Amino acid sequence: MSTAEVAEPAVQMDDKANQDAQGKAPPRKRRRIVISCTECHRRKQKCDRQMPCTNCVSRNKESACHYETGTPLAKPNRKDSSQSGNDRSPESIESIPIKNADFGYSSNSVSTLGILRKIEGEGELLPGMTSENFDGSSFGMRERYKTLVRLLPSRTYVEKLADIYFRDVNWQYFSIDEPVFRNLMEQWYSIPFNVLTSTGPQALDPMLRPFPALIFQVLASSLLYLPEGTEETFESLKYTSNMTFEDLAFDYSESGVSILSLLGKRQMSIITVLAGWVRAAFLKYTGMVTEAWHQVGTSIRDAQEIGLHRDQMDPQPSPEDSTEEALEKMWMAQSRRRVWMTLLGWDLHTGAVLGRPTSVDYRLVNRTPPIDSIIPKDRRKSPIIPRGDNDPPTPLTKAMWSWEMMKPLREILDLEKEGPFPKDFSKVEKLHKELLDLHARTPPPFRLENPDTRFDDLPECRWLPFVRPTLPQLISFNIMALHRPYVFTRATSRYEALKASIDMLEAQKLYYSVLKPQQHKTFTLFFGTFDAIIMIASIYILFPKEHAELLPTVRQHFEWAIERFETMAIRNRLAKAALGVLHAIYIRFKKAVGFGFTTKSTSEVGYSSSSGYGLTGGSSDMQTPNSLSEPASQGQSNPSTVPTTTERGGSVSSGTGLTPASGTDNNMFASADWTFPTDFDFSTIMPMYPLGDIAYNDLTAIPGGDGPSTTWPETFPGTTGEGGGLSTNMPATGVGDEQPAAWQFGGEFGNDTLWNILNQFPTY
Repeated sequence: MSTAEVAEPAVQMDDKANQDAQGKAPPRKRRRIVISCTECHRRKQKCDRQMPCTNCVSRNKESACHYETGTPLAKPNRKDSSQSGNDRSPESIESIPIKNADFGYSSNSVSTLGILRKIEGEGELLPGMTSENFDGSSFGMRERYKTLVRLLPSRTYVEKLADIYFRDVNWQYFSIDEPVFRNLMEQWYSIPFNVLTSTGPQALDPMLRPFPALIFQVLASSLLYLPEGTEETFESLKYTSNMTFEDLAFDYSESGVSILSLLGKRQMSIITVLAGWVRAAFLKYTGMVTEAWHQVGTSIRDAQEIGLHRDQMDPQPSPEDSTEEALEKMWMAQSRRRVWMTLLGWDLHTGAVLGRPTSVDYRLVNRTPPIDSIIPKDRRKSPIIPRGDNDPPTPLTKAMWSWEMMKPLREILDLEKEGPFPKDFSKVEKLHKELLDLHARTPPPFRLENPDTRFDDLPECRWLPFVRPTLPQLISFNIMALHRPYVFTRATSRYEALKASIDMLEAQKLYYSVLKPQQHKTFTLFFGTFDAIIMIASIYILFPKEHAELLPTVRQHFEWAIERFETMAIRNRLAKAALGVLHAIYIRFKKAVGFGFTTKSTSEVGYSSSSGYGLTGGSSDMQTPNSLSEPASQGQSNPSTVPTTTERGGSVSSGTGLTPASGTDNNMFASADWTFPTDFDFSTIMPMYPLGDIAYNDLTAIPGGDGPSTTWPETFPGTTGEGGGLSTNMPATGVGDEQPAAWQFGGEFGNDTLWNILNQFPTY
């Protein structure tokens, strides 16, 4: 032992003796240097010494984050502090931590990220690459998550509203497995409170973490479908006196959106996708159609993020799994395929109805469809058994057949790119025949005519009567979408679109009759009727001489549609907004075809939606475009009926398109509808060169001025003075006006004028 070491205790003893002699002095407390920010020091929290620190950012206190010791400095790495940059080994350089960045690469496909992860070991994450792990341990996220979760009503109300959803809503698309939902609900309400308080959502399973968002969306949809007499049960959920259940539904739906936004896109699950899809359905129910279209696209992107579009991403049983675990994985794979199929159907049909682009082309994704099987209550104890023909249909059976009916829309949308004059109409003819064949193959329990009703009395098949009027609407819409680009240029397409529209309205009437008032929010009731009415009105307004034999049926459906919209307007925002449009269209329709409607009954004119003339009839009554010359029940030719292929002088499938043939059969003036008076003077008709402007109501004139004066007669030569003439609606100009106002043509052409005939042709 050295001399210094021996002397040190002695000195300390002497100092202690001196203190005792002079009296005990108070011990001095060593002052520690505060390295945390002032806010963390005050709250006694651990500070990461960032500027601003994470705790202050999570509490929105960035402005209050400052340090007594000045700008914080990162702690030096003691292990590497003694090494200079030039002395570091390659291993140490590779492991230098840098700030993680989200490069946007997918981990579910062959991408740059997948290649990088193979550089080191078995897919080891490289330093600096973003992690897929969810980081929800921060204080701010825990508090926000708890705040949103606290907005859920008590479990009693949640279960009652969930019962309404699975009884009245879920069967329509069957994307949510009720047993899985019930199981997750049981797990959710079994979570200890201290888990949410101390650890937060990070401690939850990825399937359970976004589950409150799905609950909120289910509650929101259920509040829109409250059965009559149950309002008092849920009245206590309102927190203001004048609040409606729709207001409460919006609050719940927005809370679900906030949870999904808080959790972000890390470690998403199929529950995240379902919550977004139910949100899209809710937006449609409430009349926010554009927002619903955007939400469908977002849900598809979320589904692609977790690999719902790829078979290899489905759970696969392994040899180490038990029987129950293997069955659970197999059923989970079926759920993923079913959700992906639902998203594809919504994306395709919504895009076709709204005329908006789709997010995915299903033909480019080789995805295995789900198996039509009965969903068990306990998936861990039941194998997947395909449903037989003698087994009762399930909502999955209906969903799969609906998807089969929607598939042709992809090719129909591709045809629209060719415009109103495709090079070959044989594609249109082929698709039309495929749609008729598809309708003929409708499963017997789903048919509108002569259905198989053996299963209607089963409790699990209570939804069957609601399905039968809806599936024909899909085929009718497909035919309308197929022919709508050619309605103004092709007589056969006008005829087919008109027939499909009438069939759509007939199915809508039947569907409306089986629904209860609380189900009037269903968006199918609006779009089916509105699209068909607009199609019919456009055909008759622009071509009033055609298909006069169908006018009584059309008028009746017009009036029924208006009555339905007036009743639905109380609950359906879309119907309320479109009611004025229907009234205006009906007035123009009556003015175009004449106020004196024929009084013949529907049976007398040879058309009945239930008699087999349209899509609702037997397969023997369905006709292809080659044989659509006239209704099958009519024995005589009608000049207003669409001509046959031979009468038109050309073949639809020959690729000639609208090329006219020689001969009098193609002469439009030879028809009795276009016969002129014997004393008609063609020399009184104005020159033909401004026809393009006249057809599109684009004539502009300024009365007076420096140029030659223009005299506008009350009626032009060759027109009648009352109703059938060319009304100028020219404003009177005073003598003292300095700048005469421009006059825009806003008149109409009478049905007995040559202008009306010539306007049937395109100007290009």
